[in-house]
Amino acid sequence: MFELGLEGIFARKPHLSDDLMERWKLGIDFKWHNKILDWHGSAHSFADLHQVENRDMILLSPVFDSISKEGYKSKFSREELKNGIADWRKLNKTTKIYALGGVDDENIKELPELGFDGAAILGAVWNYADPLGAFSKIRSAIL
Repeated sequence: MFELGLEGIFARKPHLSDDLMERWKLGIDFKWHNKILDWHGSAHSFADLHQVENRDMILLSPVFDSISKEGYKSKFSREELKNGIADWRKLNKTTKIYALGGVDDENIKELPELGFDGAAILGAVWNYADPLGAFSKIRSAIL
């Protein structure tokens, strides 16, 4: 996926010790290690988002109905997202905000107009028999 343009992967392995996490990373070619991102959690409301300090990025979730968590529905309308992110940016101009939850090849095109800097994708890739093909489809949708 890195060779196809994946910008980064969140390494969320809470059950692994630091030592085991380092061993897990050995399974990934060293040239991509700078693209392995630490998971710092996500905000689930604009109130949560306003409490974010000193971060390069934050995830807002669930933006759309989840693909990987059945029954986990979006908490935001498109208008709430657009206005909420715009208001948040007035106070926080440096932290990047990524959409998490239900992002797929159909709705990823909406994210820039809503104010997102990008997306964190889970179910739209890993819930398919061909994750590489699923990633390629999403990547093609935004190029």
